[in-house]
Amino acid sequence: MTVSKLLAGAVVIGGAVAGGSYFYNMRRASVQLEVIPKAYIHSLSWTALTLRVDALLKNPTRASFKVKFPYIRVTYDGSLLGSSQVINKDIQIPSFGQVVIDSMMVELPVISIASSAYSIIKTLFDKKSVKLSATVITTIDLGWSRIPYNSASEITLKP
Repeated sequence: MTVSKLLAGAVVIGGAVAGGSYFYNMRRASVQLEVIPKAYIHSLSWTALTLRVDALLKNPTRASFKVKFPYIRVTYDGSLLGSSQVINKDIQIPSFGQVVIDSMMVELPVISIASSAYSIIKTLFDKKSVKLSATVITTIDLGWSRIPYNSASEITLKP
């Protein structure tokens, strides 16, 4: 009877260690998500600048998972210029794979952010490049856990 108790205890402890190891590896895999945003001028006028942001999401791990449709924040010199719409949609990212999410629109109205936007629009009309910061915000769904994920990158707008 003690042998069966020892065997049962060993199975329980082994299962706990294996489960903990699995959850640790899944959590570690989520941190290795790489997001590469690219921005393009969709439209440019003296009242607004509309950007089209495409994002390449890379998963260099063997764990596949889902992410929520990314939310994009665009800033210039630390000031928020605009953001994309929030969309409640899941995107599956395969193991050792990548997914392109395209045509996320971000409108930068001149009126609400007059000083920064005017400077940006004037620079673009002068046929010069402008560097902005894009923060991609999403949630990684591992099935048993959801982890917030933020990735800030510099993007260059070319006229």
